[in-house]
Amino acid sequence: MWVSLSDKIKEQRKLHLCCFPRLSEKGFTLLELICSIIILSVVLTSVYGTFNTGARAWEKGERDIEKIQRMRVIMDLLGREIKSTFPYEVTPSKLDTHKKFYAFEGKKDSISFVSTVPLRGGKKGLSWLTFLVEEDKGLVVVERDALRTDIFKEKDFIDKDEMEVLDEHVTRMRLEYYELKRRRDEGEGQWREHWDAEKKGKLPHAVKVELTFREKGRGEDDEEEFIRELVVPIMIHNKKLRVVR
Repeated sequence: MWVSLSDKIKEQRKLHLCCFPRLSEKGFTLLELICSIIILSVVLTSVYGTFNTGARAWEKGERDIEKIQRMRVIMDLLGREIKSTFPYEVTPSKLDTHKKFYAFEGKKDSISFVSTVPLRGGKKGLSWLTFLVEEDKGLVVVERDALRTDIFKEKDFIDKDEMEVLDEHVTRMRLEYYELKRRRDEGEGQWREHWDAEKKGKLPHAVKVELTFREKGRGEDDEEEFIRELVVPIMIHNKKLRVVR
């Protein structure tokens, strides 16, 4: 049986289509590829933005927690030491001024007193402490041995080498001292900016401490100020230790 050439070509085309389907039926057009790439880019950008925002928020939260914790430690330290103020009596060595007074000096920006809780670990006994804010150093403390130090002579002389930095972020310290009236007819108590224990003849009943912390903000050049306030009662008022100089 004779088969024409055209019939053979048709049969071969059918066989080819059956074995090898058209690419257009299973593939993607150029427009579809471009749309897919655009959608993928938008999704990835959104995911990256969300992740980046979350990471920055996490870092900021960690920094804020660290700042708050550090401020809390400093305030707790001051509160512990001031609360442990000891009524340590001293007597000037001058023959014409044998007036005993408590070793306590309160100013509006510094405070000096004898504490029963030394700062240095392992040290026992009474410590003569002075807290103040030094420029370019922050909050510093000077600790001396109260039993071996002539407080009356050395209280106004502080060597910078003796200063120990507690927190370099503190830029200001403000102090007030509360005097409680013993009799009702004297009126209510009063907060004072200074406390001269030699003239008063007694210790204040409480100390108000206000610290200003300067911390870095969100930007590299941004700075933020935080103010923390604490009122500390002095626990001991009646016990006395007489030391003759």
